[in-house]
Amino acid sequence: MTTTFPTLLDSLAATLLETEPPKESPHHRALLDTFLEIQHLDQQLLDLSSPDCAVGASAGEQLEQLTDLLVERLAAGHVLARLLSTECCCAASAASAAEDATDEAEDDDFLSCPSEPPQPAGVVHACLRVFDAAGDPDAMSSADLVTCLRDLPGVAESRWRYADLTQARLAQLLAPYEVSTRDVTLPDGRRRKSYRRGALLAAVPACPC
Repeated sequence: MTTTFPTLLDSLAATLLETEPPKESPHHRALLDTFLEIQHLDQQLLDLSSPDCAVGASAGEQLEQLTDLLVERLAAGHVLARLLSTECCCAASAASAAEDATDEAEDDDFLSCPSEPPQPAGVVHACLRVFDAAGDPDAMSSADLVTCLRDLPGVAESRWRYADLTQARLAQLLAPYEVSTRDVTLPDGRRRKSYRRGALLAAVPACPC
């Protein structure tokens, strides 16, 4: 769940005041998006416990959905706790130290700013590398793709570390490139929400990496 800022009202206010919106901090953006993601997951868990939600779904399907949501909710809570416990050195007084910190960027964690660690070329290319390692299948389930992406170092699209990716977060990161999951029957017979290799390849020209 991603928030859009500045909104239309914010842009209008900036135009009237003849000011430019201040550049947002990736750390603060991650805090906000993670908090909203937790709220969204909590609501999904409440909806799943509703009697109306059980209509048309088997007990096994309900259990699988509940398990997936709980795993994502626990992971998001862990990330938010880390974000809240990490100091963000984005104050203006830190600007003079930014140049010196550049040489140490490789050792910095995503949660400490203004320095950020080097990252893979971009989430689209990262996904394609996973497809390549798997033998370039036509499609890969969202769950399997996320599991592989978590082994990558660095940060995905300056938002979340690859190690902290979830299916919901990957969907958010790929949405700007018009890449989304489709219900696909995989070679092993599973029918899962999956990403198609062709859609990722089509998104390469739009990827700024």
